[in-house]
Amino acid sequence: MSIRKKLRSAFAGMVAGTMVLSAASVMPVEFGEPELESYAAGVSKFAASMTSDGNGLTADTDAPVQRDAITPDANSYYYHDTFENGTDDWEGRGGASVSTSGGTAYAGSKALTVFGRGSSWHGAMKSLDPLTFKAGETYSFSVAASGSGNMMLSLQYTDASGETKYDHIANGGSSGDYVQLANPDYRLPDGSNFILYVETEDGTSSFTIDEAIVAKAGTQIDGPKPVKVIPGDINGDERVDSFDVILARKGAVNGLTGAALKAGDVDGDGKMAAADLVQIAEFVLGQRKNFEKGSSSGNENPDPSEFMASIRNSITVDVPASALASAGGTVEHITYFSKKANRSKGANVWLPPGYDSSRKYPVFYVNHGYGGDENAMLNGMGVREIATNLIKSGEAEPMIIVFTNQYTDPRHEKQTGNGQADVPGYDNFVEDLPDSLMPYIESHYPVKTGRENTAVAVFSMGGRESLYIGIRCSDKVGYIGAGAPAPGIFPTRDQIMDHPGVMSKEDMRIDAPYSPYLLMIAGGTNDGMVGTYPKQYSDLFTEHGTENIYISVPGGGHDGKTVIPLMYNFIKNLFKAV
Repeated sequence: MSIRKKLRSAFAGMVAGTMVLSAASVMPVEFGEPELESYAAGVSKFAASMTSDGNGLTADTDAPVQRDAITPDANSYYYHDTFENGTDDWEGRGGASVSTSGGTAYAGSKALTVFGRGSSWHGAMKSLDPLTFKAGETYSFSVAASGSGNMMLSLQYTDASGETKYDHIANGGSSGDYVQLANPDYRLPDGSNFILYVETEDGTSSFTIDEAIVAKAGTQIDGPKPVKVIPGDINGDERVDSFDVILARKGAVNGLTGAALKAGDVDGDGKMAAADLVQIAEFVLGQRKNFEKGSSSGNENPDPSEFMASIRNSITVDVPASALASAGGTVEHITYFSKKANRSKGANVWLPPGYDSSRKYPVFYVNHGYGGDENAMLNGMGVREIATNLIKSGEAEPMIIVFTNQYTDPRHEKQTGNGQADVPGYDNFVEDLPDSLMPYIESHYPVKTGRENTAVAVFSMGGRESLYIGIRCSDKVGYIGAGAPAPGIFPTRDQIMDHPGVMSKEDMRIDAPYSPYLLMIAGGTNDGMVGTYPKQYSDLFTEHGTENIYISVPGGGHDGKTVIPLMYNFIKNLFKAV
């Protein structure tokens, strides 16, 4: 047999043994007769040593593992996560962590506790198996959750354009008791990369989940049943009597949780206290027929000195570069009718990264300097960049930001350029904001209302107007910021003109019960435009008992060098006092 025939025979044997070699690994590049003879013999021996059943071959550990979709069990469950033997592939979302230690279980002996939450969307999450869970198909979802406030079972996914989207599956209110978050017929939206997660509508308190189940569509899953709560009936026997008075005494000292707290908190302030005990005792003695509600915990105004004192040492003028990375979110331009101007005005609305129209957000109104409009603060002052990156890192609450056009003059649509003549049009914004712009935003966007969810700031004339609004509209705005605020709130004269003022120095104050949650003013040491007026404003507030934080920015001028440190510290601490 010729040498070349021997080679062909050897290769045929190798193919029969299912071995595939590249040409470069089988033959030398050049073939002389002696080399071919020797090479053919070696290849023949190698081929002869191989058998077709694959014995002697090493498995390819890098090859993808073939698996099937999950088959539902006898209960029609695809997943039934009990957390008895671990986290069942649930993990922390955002800055949160998870653990199966320490939490009170709904069923069995263990549950998943979610802690270290820096924002309401930080929670627990689990990726859904892509082979099993398909877009457009319907499934039954249920999770038992114990926490504070409105608990939400939600979904994150990627749509066809590659954008991350969010949807809510179910929700339920908890006061420490377990509630069931269930939807027996939820259709997965068009998309991919489905992630199931549990979050809260508000707050950052730890919470616990148990019995997380995903099943076939229509499956009715047993879970915690709503507890019937009768005010005053702490022991749950459906009557209010002396036994409840005894429990109320203990609860006023040691506190209550769950359904007992709901029943014992007859004045609705969110806690069990002596005032609740008095009302329950009077009811049992026949001295009253009804329980009187007091102010709810959501409307309480904490001591602003305590909150501002808690953050004062963290204030910095050194803004990290990461906070000024590219801005995300989306901007929408809107037009609303201004009652004060008697004409339509514009504004820009910034929606944060991951915006979800089914959830509610606090709102921050941003005011520009003299000569600007709703576009002036979109770039250059770091507002969108700082908000984007602090929200992404979990250091700031997700919020909607409204970039305003302050000029509100019924006689002129645009500013005249005469500062003295234009100032009243700016001061009119103190009426336009609460009477026209805020109602429009609240009716067209999912924003939380109330002063605890509303902020206003920022630059130069906009800083001045933010302080003015904070004083005049203190019942509607709880967070106030001013970067290099212009003079003119109180009567004065600067290098440009005389300012008649809109109030006296004695009126530079915001008193209880509407003391601001946060009042922050920044001034640059090199600001030749407004000089020392920012510090004068701060000193007047302090003199009249209104707590505030003043930031002196070394080298800061009448520009972004002063505004950016203000925005970094202000946005980072917004909507956290309550």
